[in-house]
Amino acid sequence: MNNNRLKVAILIRNFNSSGGGAERYCVELTNRLSKIHEVHVFSQHNSEHSDYISFHKIPQWFKKPRFVNQLLFSWLTKRATQNKFDIVHSHDMATHANIYTLHVPCVRTKWTQTKGIKKVLRWANTLLSPRKIAYLWLENKEMQALSNRHFISVSEYLSRNILESYPKLYEHMTIAHPGIEIQSYNEREITKLREKYREDYNIPVSAFVLLFVAHGFKRKGLPAIIKALESLNDKSIHIVVAGNGDPKEIEIHSSMVKTNTHFIGSVKNMSELYPVADALIHPTLGDTYGMVVLEAMSHKLPVIVSSSEYCGFSEHLSNEEAIILNNPKNSKEISKNIQMLNQQVNLRNKIAENGLKKSKQINWESTTNKTLDAYGRVT
Repeated sequence: MNNNRLKVAILIRNFNSSGGGAERYCVELTNRLSKIHEVHVFSQHNSEHSDYISFHKIPQWFKKPRFVNQLLFSWLTKRATQNKFDIVHSHDMATHANIYTLHVPCVRTKWTQTKGIKKVLRWANTLLSPRKIAYLWLENKEMQALSNRHFISVSEYLSRNILESYPKLYEHMTIAHPGIEIQSYNEREITKLREKYREDYNIPVSAFVLLFVAHGFKRKGLPAIIKALESLNDKSIHIVVAGNGDPKEIEIHSSMVKTNTHFIGSVKNMSELYPVADALIHPTLGDTYGMVVLEAMSHKLPVIVSSSEYCGFSEHLSNEEAIILNNPKNSKEISKNIQMLNQQVNLRNKIAENGLKKSKQINWESTTNKTLDAYGRVT
């Protein structure tokens, strides 16, 4: 790679460490890149500050329809960056970047995986949808195997998805998993944080507390958890729900479970939240990686997580490091594993210890180095 200091443009609509996994990944990586290169962030929303990064506001003229905003973001960032940077690195859909870090499955997946008459009908239906046409057009412009373009996937799970729709990208693809920064809290600090949250949300000291973190409660499996808790009918079990989502969308029939379910909204500093819990539960129906699972493990929490069919990070986990759900839609399987962690403290501690060891093997230094290698391919 060229050892000279590069001028790099980072594109993402929401530069926010307390956003979803893609946003956290982008913020963590960008902060590290800014210590090596001259970095400029182009975003519509920015919740971060850094003395090493130059921030540029991209106007958001339309919130809805979203596809119009996406098209405008691509066009406006092209105007703002064209011929002005050594590298344009996008974490969002755009037509003109050199480096794309891909966080979500391809738009084309539904068309690629559909066969026969259903495929014909899907394409016919697409012609009647400006939204679908726009996203497919943007993705097609993005996913081109060019000599000055390279793609970074956040997991093996996602790479398989991408190559299924765009096989020509095989030689243009790198995998760079999200990393983790192990927090150093002493036992006194952990106890203090634990007591504070439990007091704030009226959770008994003796309660077994599950933590659920997501942006999009249904897709990450909260309804199945609630159903499992209702079948257990155990008043000593509480669940703290953090993230963006509408609690009204989640049906809770048991008054006891409703009382023991604590919706706390988005949390800026998740490191202060993990100590409140005894375990993290993540029965996701679709996660290309699952950063929250890795973060919880780094805070020495045992985790219950969907299998690799649903969660990319689970490909790297054994049954010694996490409780892995075969079917995250099965509330009986979920309730069985919640009860097992609740009642078997030794098992809980063993999984937590093994999970912590696993998390120490995965770091942002590796993510940064693989990204820098990708930069070297296009400069």
